Amino acid sequence: MPCIEARAAKKADNPYRQILRRRVPEPFLALLLFLMGVWLWDNHFGQQMGYDQDASRMALVKIDRDLRLAESAREFPPWLRKAAGIGDLKETIQTSVQSLAILGTENALDLEGAYALAILDAIRHGNNPVRGPFVDPRLPGPPDPRAIIARVADGEDTWWDRQYLIGFGEQGSPTVALLPRTAEEDSRNRELALRAVVCRGAVWVLAGVGVFFIPRTLRAFGRALRSRPQGYPGRISTNLGLGVFLLAYLAAVGFERLLSGVISGELGGQPIYLEPPVLALLDGGTRFLPALVALGFLYRRGGHVSSRLGLFAKPDLFMIFGTFALLTAIDFGLKEGFAGRMIHDPTGGLSASEAGWWGLVLALVSACLAAPVAEEILYRGVLFRSLANGIRVPAATLFSSAVFAVVHFYEPYGLVSVGIFGAACALCFAASGNLATAIALHMIYNFVIKVPEWIVYHAPL
Repeated sequence: MPCIEARAAKKADNPYRQILRRRVPEPFLALLLFLMGVWLWDNHFGQQMGYDQDASRMALVKIDRDLRLAESAREFPPWLRKAAGIGDLKETIQTSVQSLAILGTENALDLEGAYALAILDAIRHGNNPVRGPFVDPRLPGPPDPRAIIARVADGEDTWWDRQYLIGFGEQGSPTVALLPRTAEEDSRNRELALRAVVCRGAVWVLAGVGVFFIPRTLRAFGRALRSRPQGYPGRISTNLGLGVFLLAYLAAVGFERLLSGVISGELGGQPIYLEPPVLALLDGGTRFLPALVALGFLYRRGGHVSSRLGLFAKPDLFMIFGTFALLTAIDFGLKEGFAGRMIHDPTGGLSASEAGWWGLVLALVSACLAAPVAEEILYRGVLFRSLANGIRVPAATLFSSAVFAVVHFYEPYGLVSVGIFGAACALCFAASGNLATAIALHMIYNFVIKVPEWIVYHAPL
């Protein structure tokens, strides 16, 4: 009898049994859902923040390099340009004018952008850029060709600078001499085209390797859809998991807004400048916050987190490659399907914080390391797992991937693409039985987006 009583007392004192007995009161859960709904509604449908001067700078960087790519790749076969993400020159000029015009309507176009808009608009209509519509009230008139020649000599000129000088030469001006005149003679443009082909081609090669593992991956996904929950994570109730997820997410939102207000000066009155290494560490730590809050509610030891969720398990590389190939093919189809219906972003998603070498460090630490680990723990290890315990894997996959999509605040194409990616990560977790596989897939997926983007648009040229 004493032994039985001792075992009963030990079970009663087990902290994990106590956690599993917890129930989030339904009124509190409804309140959390309401608060998150208000937050998401405001971000998706509320008044959107306009563009700032950083947006103008990023738009000009993107436009300059897109135009260089389009001109230098004119002789490429269409399939190669499409695979490398290089547009037709005429279409690129049209898109560039559209981007600058949007910034102009938002009063976010700086002086350089106003000059670029006038020059590109003239080229778009087949006119000499020297006679561009320099009608912006801030512009004193056409640019001084001597200032542009000086930029060319320093290697700081843009694609439209050279077109402007060529226009002067066509008018017979003896003081303007510009070489090289074409992209084929400009080593910077050829280098940029080589970067795009190599970087984006490597992504297609990786997807091509993954094609061989698609059948194996699909069979594993089929088993995952029929799988049953196991172990401690498999016993967390939907009520508890959803409550912990909502609480962790909202706590992180509040902290991020507070931190952003302090750094920007909205709360303290004085903006705070952070060195790039500090910014990278702070951004990574902020991304980890919701996952740490959630794990603090559900686990008592760090070792239990890694063992129960399989954080340090051996990832299933065949499944990762197969899933990556599927995602690449699906995303290509989505871009074709949404072509012409995407909301145009003048910056193309580029961020000034990711410019330069420290920008690469920030992209690697934040998007390729911190985000995959933290998001997989929160969205798959907590939300998906607790949902699957109550409503089975197929419904949990759909619901958790929908939540994962809407919290990222993208336009329709982005929402669908991110939702499909979230579903793939959930199935990888369910099929492999460990988060390491989902985390590795997430890391690779973000890496092949961020690193080629940095090499093409942010790396020194």
